[in-house]
Amino acid sequence: GAGAVLNSLNCPAGSSLLVTGGGSVGLSAVMAAARGLATIIVVEPVAARRRLALELGATHAVDPAAGDVAEQVRAIIPAGVKYAVDTTAAAPVITAVLASLAQQGRFGMVGVPADPTATLSVNLIEMQARGLSFTGIVEGDSNPDVFIPELIDMYKKGAFPFDRIITTMPFKEINEAVEAQARGEVIKVVLVHGSGIG
Repeated sequence: GAGAVLNSLNCPAGSSLLVTGGGSVGLSAVMAAARGLATIIVVEPVAARRRLALELGATHAVDPAAGDVAEQVRAIIPAGVKYAVDTTAAAPVITAVLASLAQQGRFGMVGVPADPTATLSVNLIEMQARGLSFTGIVEGDSNPDVFIPELIDMYKKGAFPFDRIITTMPFKEINEAVEAQARGEVIKVVLVHGSGIG
């Protein structure tokens, strides 16, 4: 998520970003974007994750159940967002993201579809006429030997508080950890030997 914002899309300060999904990848994108983007909109169905996104730097949090996502985004930015990062790989979400983009908007897909044969149908004339670009992003186009130390340095300076999205649990509770993550009760579980801490 952070690599998508800082490397793949290279979102400049003052621009706008839409992030679909408030899990660990989406919230990492938010934390990276909070370093200078003017508008950061997160689309997430779980209320607790929307609240956390706002605490981590999002300027707006949208509930997809509250209405058409593109309409909600354009109520915030009538011209649409310049950049978007999708973590869901769900076709209806991707369609909403494309409808939320500004002229010459750039869309990066980080999410991996549950169905490996899934396809996406887009209106090609709209893509061309609006100058939209669509990029598949792998590992944030990052060199881990360089990027991870950069993220750690950001964390030490208080600019990338990734510890806010981590919950530790004992390894023996691995099944409970998976279930809690699936229910949206935790963002990212780190399994540890011992009792674990919140």
